[in-house]
Amino acid sequence: MFNKLRTVRFLRLQASEEAVAIGFLGRPARIARVHQEGLRDAVKPGGAQYQYPARTLLGFTDFERERIRELLLAHIAD
Repeated sequence: MFNKLRTVRFLRLQASEEAVAIGFLGRPARIARVHQEGLRDAVKPGGAQYQYPARTLLGFTDFERERIRELLLAHIAD
């Protein structure tokens, strides 16, 4: 399920002069949020509620965060 959710088909891009945002819209967004944050949701519409464990779908590793930080600091310093 999550392999399909990560495809370009479900990801939406919004860009402006000041920012870029990439994410999901509609039902895929709700499903992604429930699993990313480990929320409680119905297993099926109108069905029983289940507390889903948090499962990271999107994000950065510690190495990636550090690399981004280094690149931003280098860019600002120039």
